[in-house]
Amino acid sequence: MAQTKIKVDGGLAVLEDKIAPHRETPVTPPGSVSAYNMNRHCTACQLCVSACPNNVLRPSTDPLRLMQPEMSFERGFCRPECTHCSHVCPTGAIQPISSEQKTAIHIGHAVWLEPNCIPVVNGDSCGLCAKQCPTWAIAMEDREYNGRIVSVPVVDTERCIGCGKCEHLCPARPFSAIIVEGNVMHQIN
Repeated sequence: MAQTKIKVDGGLAVLEDKIAPHRETPVTPPGSVSAYNMNRHCTACQLCVSACPNNVLRPSTDPLRLMQPEMSFERGFCRPECTHCSHVCPTGAIQPISSEQKTAIHIGHAVWLEPNCIPVVNGDSCGLCAKQCPTWAIAMEDREYNGRIVSVPVVDTERCIGCGKCEHLCPARPFSAIIVEGNVMHQIN
């Protein structure tokens, strides 16, 4: 896939597109219960993908889950109030849920990738992931790197629901400094 480069600042700077990270466990939509349930019941009809107003769902290219939906956060994040995908699934791969139920479902958890983080790389402050987290699962903590003190994210996995807002908004390019790793079985609080 060709990488698109967009010129900004009158052509002086180049902004690269984000590249999807490799995830050990795929992130499946709230209501899907688990990756196993999704694989077992999904017919890859794409109704959930077309219903997603946030551009988070896309067809998988993994041969074992070919065309089944998976979540990817380069173009958006899974808004806590949105339940569109759960109401269009005809097979039960994604079960209908309410907005209230969705905010209690943990589909994954954020993982900080130290080598990609802007404060670690060049000492600039950031903290966007912590400021924008809808569940306050990310806090900033001061640490020393190369003789300087910088604030870096620390994730409370018990609070994180896996919405991907942190990954989507992370300004690090082409790879985010914080990504969402899927939960094998969705957890409900």
